[in-house]
Amino acid sequence: VCSTWGNFHFKTFDGAIFYFPGLCNYIFASQCNTPYEDFNIQLRRTVVDNAPTISRVTMRLEGVAIELRKDIITINSNKVQLPYSQSGVTIDKSSIYVKVASKMGIMLMWNEDDSILLELSEKYANQTCGLCGDFNGLPGYNEFYSNNVKLTALQYGNMQKLDGPTEHCEDYAPSAPDNCTESSDDICQKTLTSSAFAECNSLVDVTEYIAACQADLCRSRVSKNSSCICDTIAEYSRQCAHAGGQPLNWRTSKLC
Repeated sequence: VCSTWGNFHFKTFDGAIFYFPGLCNYIFASQCNTPYEDFNIQLRRTVVDNAPTISRVTMRLEGVAIELRKDIITINSNKVQLPYSQSGVTIDKSSIYVKVASKMGIMLMWNEDDSILLELSEKYANQTCGLCGDFNGLPGYNEFYSNNVKLTALQYGNMQKLDGPTEHCEDYAPSAPDNCTESSDDICQKTLTSSAFAECNSLVDVTEYIAACQADLCRSRVSKNSSCICDTIAEYSRQCAHAGGQPLNWRTSKLC
């Protein structure tokens, strides 16, 4: 499973979590190193009211071109009504997700906002490129190296850019580092290791989600606004459910 959520967080198929705040069009995951490309999935984010949201997902699945935008889904440039099922591809929509599934072993869920979860069949191991990484089972190996030089998440993300035929989108340039002091009252650690996630902590390693949550809190710079961390806690909850756990309700009147 590869995912992206919230404030530009990504988790590769192999489990590495990184932050890449690019606003161009990027290859999220594609099949590579093979003569025929079964799938190619691209995404673009935009920032609305200071919050990043996914504005478009384009997919080629076995030659079928699918474009997902909020409230509009097109297949080979024709608008379609859901549920849709044809040539091995089904698309349906629940109250929470738009779900695209292919009989080839690909499933993508988008919450029409900040989060995508992509599940691939094991048969694509060692055959993927893009922000989701190479699916070789090793979290930091290969993706973040080029000619034996370690890449930053920023360099790696910029390498996945694919401009449209008529656009030139500038690579994301690093901004000044966030100099944050961790607050002593750590809402991230408290929430993600609370009883609501008791079953989850043994299934999905929580360490990197706590770090991502702390980084969100830090970047929002407004310690009174805890809503910026909700997306990462929600993502941990989704990953837990996907791993077979049952997260309890963690939202309260004061949090998210």
